[in-house]
Amino acid sequence: MPKIENTTGMSINLIIDELKSDDIRKRIHSVKHLDLIASTIGPDRTKNELIPFIQELLDDDDEVLIELVDSLSRNFVELVGGQAQVLLPTFEALCRVEDASVREKAANQIKKCLTQLPDQKKVEELSIGIIKRLNDSDYYMAKNAVAILIPAIFNQVSQNNQNDLINIILKMSQDQIPQVRKFTSMYFQDLVKHFPLINETFIQNILNSFIKDEQDFIRMYIVDALIQSSKTPFFQKQQNLVLNMFKQLAEDQSWRVRFYFCDKLAEIGEAVTKEGYRKNFQNYHLKFLQDAEPEMKSIAALKIERVSGLMDPEDILNKLIPLLKTIQSDANAFVRNALASSVLALCPIIGKKNTSEQILPIFLTLLKDQDSEVRITLFKKLSLITNVLGVDSLSQSVIPALTELAQDKNWRIRASTIEVLSFFARAIGPEFLSDKVLKLLLDWMGDKVFSVRQTAIQQTAQLISILGLAWADKNLLTKIWAFQSIQNYLHRITVLFTINQITSQLNNDYIIKTIVPILQAMAKDSVANIRSNVCRTSIQLAKEKGGNVVDPMKKILQTLSDDQDAEVKYQAKSALESL
Repeated sequence: MPKIENTTGMSINLIIDELKSDDIRKRIHSVKHLDLIASTIGPDRTKNELIPFIQELLDDDDEVLIELVDSLSRNFVELVGGQAQVLLPTFEALCRVEDASVREKAANQIKKCLTQLPDQKKVEELSIGIIKRLNDSDYYMAKNAVAILIPAIFNQVSQNNQNDLINIILKMSQDQIPQVRKFTSMYFQDLVKHFPLINETFIQNILNSFIKDEQDFIRMYIVDALIQSSKTPFFQKQQNLVLNMFKQLAEDQSWRVRFYFCDKLAEIGEAVTKEGYRKNFQNYHLKFLQDAEPEMKSIAALKIERVSGLMDPEDILNKLIPLLKTIQSDANAFVRNALASSVLALCPIIGKKNTSEQILPIFLTLLKDQDSEVRITLFKKLSLITNVLGVDSLSQSVIPALTELAQDKNWRIRASTIEVLSFFARAIGPEFLSDKVLKLLLDWMGDKVFSVRQTAIQQTAQLISILGLAWADKNLLTKIWAFQSIQNYLHRITVLFTINQITSQLNNDYIIKTIVPILQAMAKDSVANIRSNVCRTSIQLAKEKGGNVVDPMKKILQTLSDDQDAEVKYQAKSALESL
């Protein structure tokens, strides 16, 4: 492996010393650069000195351990000379720590290391040893890794060891500690993939055990195992069992279980085929859209886009859309926002006539929603309806909503609204960008929040890309350049930020004719920060455009090199030297 470059500005010895520092920030910094240390000292010293030393760090704070498992996951096998087994004890120890993310990453790294061992007998010996030690650990959280590792190695071990692993899973599924049963439930889907290597009775027993569990966070993960079983021959043998268990989960008393089931509806439909979905599960989705829990209605509305492809178009028109009309005015904004994110996906499925009659009224209602987040979500999906109905028919409805969002109190809403302009510019062309719409863009450029101004500037560059420099100069840029005379400092500096953003789109003639006079005037601005930014813009233009632009930029910088402000003077002189 090529040597890793030291970009820390610190010596390797200092990085090593700080692994033992009392300051947690220094330990974290050093742990982040373990690969640099290993690369410098070589594979032999890494195996014999660094890895044993790392073992002493394993009782450190969670923040250090998170960085440690990440560092060891980055090509460390190569740094120990390709001997993956050297890392296994460290990862095994990390499977016993308190932080769940560290345990899971460590278990996944053990899986990765085992795949890099050439001797299959060695893989079996090491993996079975690790699993049994973790399973026998006094710390029950270690069983998290056991649930991850058993499915990964099950088909690589002997029949006797497979039987032992099955017994371990059976005991974990009945463990008195709910967290252990949760681990088993979460990863049982990976074990089901091994059917028929995993026998039918075993799968049935585990599924029956979990679906009767008193803890809802254990029952809900059975959805994943059932989906996986539907993709194996087990489904052909036990179709009624699987379908009935799905239905039990869909009707579970816990809304969390029903929520998880609804979230997986599309995957369930794909596993049991469209016909199976329509016959067994479609009505559950329709029922969830009417649930008393807002969370249930929200997830059901979010899933419309995914599950609509499983439905018959007639059912969409006669069963689904009537329900959507009831939740378009739901009291909960999250429900309406979920609907806004997915309802327009129905347009291509039901065609132009039905979209106009059935979806357009819902669209117009959501477009006037009192919650600005709902309207923004709708705008982001606009192409789904415009592709079916055309943009012209919607523009008159959209502009008033756009204007209202442009003045929203929440700056994030204002920034998100700006991005809609380029969509319309592409879809309709310059005719959409009337004086009224362009005024919105200019207002955003003078917004009190920097992120809004920056987004407006970026959108200007987008419009130039779409509609060309000639259109932009005539309709937009001349109005932006006029900002240089506005008293407000933020407006004036926006001129320079805009030039910086669109430099690559300007030709040299335009720069000489239009931009140079602007910079000459702004080089005399009363605010030093404006003059400082004139330096930055001038050097950028000179370097990027070259040719006949260089000399005018040099003259501007020469003027600023005698500036009364020391910082501006220094910037101008440095810029001239670089040219």
